[in-house]
Amino acid sequence: MEKLKAASYSIYVNVALTAAKLAVGLLTGSIGIFAEFLHSLFDLIASGFAYIGIYKAQQPPDETHPYGHEKFENLSSLLQTALIFITALWVAYEAVMRLYHPRAIESSELGIAVMAAALVLDWFISKYLHDVSKREGSVALEADAYHFTSDLWSTTAVIIGLVCAKLGFLQGDSIAALIVAAMMVKLSYNLGMKTLGVLLDKGATEDEIERIAVILAKEPQIKGYHKLRTRHMGSRLVIDMHILVDDQLSLSKAHAIANKIEGRITQKVPGVKDVTIHVEPFEEEVGKKE
Repeated sequence: MEKLKAASYSIYVNVALTAAKLAVGLLTGSIGIFAEFLHSLFDLIASGFAYIGIYKAQQPPDETHPYGHEKFENLSSLLQTALIFITALWVAYEAVMRLYHPRAIESSELGIAVMAAALVLDWFISKYLHDVSKREGSVALEADAYHFTSDLWSTTAVIIGLVCAKLGFLQGDSIAALIVAAMMVKLSYNLGMKTLGVLLDKGATEDEIERIAVILAKEPQIKGYHKLRTRHMGSRLVIDMHILVDDQLSLSKAHAIANKIEGRITQKVPGVKDVTIHVEPFEEEVGKKE
C-alpha cells in the first residue's frame, strides 16, 4: 500500500540524514548542526511511529475495536508532536549556553556542503509525503511530511549560521539553533492541536456541514432532518443523522431513500466513509424543531 511505502521511504531518508548530521556535527563542533542531528534523530523515531500507526490503522475491525483502528494514526501523530517539543527545549537550552560561551567551528565548508545536500533531500521527500498524505488522507504521513518541511527551514537557518561563523560571528551558529528550536515548537503546537481535535472527536468543518445540507436539500422526499452529528475517526469523517420522510411511505422505500442519501454524501463529501441514517415519519415530527 502506498501509505506504508511512503512511511518506509521516510525512515530510509531519516537514517541517512541522521548519520550524516551526526558525523559532521562531531567533526565541526557546530551546535546548529548538532541541533539538526537531534531534529533528524527524533524525526527518525517519529517516522517509526508513523509506520507503526499506519500499519495498525489498516487492520480490519475486530471484537475489541468494532469501528476499526484508524485512530492509531492520530496517536502516532501525537507521539511525534511530543518528541518534537522535547527536542526543541533541549536545543534551545544548548543554544543559549553557547551564546554565552561561543566556540570556534571547524571545517565549516564541509558543514555547509552537507547541510545543502540535506536541504535538497528534505525538499524532495517533503513534497512526496505531502502528496501521498493528501491522496490517502493520512494524518500520520501528514505529520511526517511537516517534519521534513520544518527541516527545510531549520537547515536553511543552520547554513546561514555556519556562514556567519565562518565570517567571524561565532554567535550566528547559536542563533541559528534557536531559530530551529522556535520552528520546532511552532510545528509541535500546530500538529498537537490538530491531532487532539481528532482524538477528542472534533466535528466536521463548516464547509463539510454545508455540503451535507445541500445534498439533503436536493432530495425532494426528505421533509427535514435533525440530530446531525459528525466526528473524525483517523482519516475518516463519520456522520449520523435523523431524516424525516412521509409517514405513508413503505419501509422499503424509506430505506431506499436513506441508502441514496448515504451514497451521495459518501461521494460528495471528501473523507466520509461511514454514514448512519435513522428514518422517522414526518407527521410525528410536525411542530418539532429540526
